[in-house]
Amino acid sequence: MQTLSTPVDVGPLTERVSRREVRRSWRALVAEHPEARDTTGTIRRVMLGVPTVAVAIVALVLAGILVAEVVRGETQVSTAVIVQASLGGVLALTCVLTGTTWLRLLRRRRRPRVHHRLMRFAAANSMSYQPGPTGAERGSPLKARGGLNLTRVLRTAGERAIEFANYELAAPTSTSTSPPFGGYAALRLPAPLPNILLRSEDGPRRSLLTPAALRGSQVLSLEGDFDRFFRLYCPEGYERDALYLFTPDVMARLVDHLRGLDVEIIDDWMYLVSSRDLVTDRADRWLALTAAVDALDDRVERWGRWRDERAAGAAGAGAAGAASAGGVGQPPVRVRQVAKQGRRLRTIWSPGTIAITSATALCFAGLVVAVALH
Repeated sequence: MQTLSTPVDVGPLTERVSRREVRRSWRALVAEHPEARDTTGTIRRVMLGVPTVAVAIVALVLAGILVAEVVRGETQVSTAVIVQASLGGVLALTCVLTGTTWLRLLRRRRRPRVHHRLMRFAAANSMSYQPGPTGAERGSPLKARGGLNLTRVLRTAGERAIEFANYELAAPTSTSTSPPFGGYAALRLPAPLPNILLRSEDGPRRSLLTPAALRGSQVLSLEGDFDRFFRLYCPEGYERDALYLFTPDVMARLVDHLRGLDVEIIDDWMYLVSSRDLVTDRADRWLALTAAVDALDDRVERWGRWRDERAAGAAGAGAAGAASAGGVGQPPVRVRQVAKQGRRLRTIWSPGTIAITSATALCFAGLVVAVALH
């Protein structure tokens, strides 16, 4: 079982605080966690904000010049239209990409009052608090999806602690299916399980900046009307295992408590993920989030009984090798319980990646054509 206080005490998130209290707690927080000043984040916001505004202005100027040349009807107007439309397209695409990141970073700027509330909230519920930005702990599966930066990290105590955090994938890999920004609650499972994703059908709008999407052949239809609320992805050949893990009673709890959150199992971790920040100073969101964690807490324990028959041969060979190498009295080597084909879902290019790549190629092709015509 996990170690989350039930019911959670949200009083520190709603009580009134004075500026003097905020200043005092902020000084203490910075003394213990100097990274809370987020100097790097401030520099990034400036470096992204200035070019975003400048590129937007240049794109508007090019659009005005293009309209003026079309009205004048010059002899080389077709070449000018192609050149300026292509440049304008590249600039507009750049503005969208940099602007999206800039706005998200702007919303995450340091706010001493929010940190003060979260510190008190963590203390009231026996959790630790790190303001961040900080890197993920060693062994986090999400680290394999890109440069993972965490902010506002709360953790319960114990060997199988629960972690709440907002994250940023600063440099996502080409196979990453996670939104570049978001929040998560991470629960440690009793044993490694296949990579299974339950994607909420009524969650926040999907980001177009996600590099990869999951193959449609991995979708598994659920019993009853659960397909209205979640779309389940599992590795091919693991359909029976997914139905064993996500039984109707588990799915009913997900529908009741996890609407709007994706659920993903990776190795021996389960993530409740949203493209919105989950760690905020809003009491209603914390009540909903902790209710979701509590709804699954007593169900995941029985998942420790699951075994992957496909990995039985490899496990036996690994155990024999470990015994011969370790010798008498040595601790047993932990053997992976999931066969290779079940450890990760297969991905393809996302619609956003295809659209951005196509638009960029089209713009540069237009420039080449314009140069050739000229």
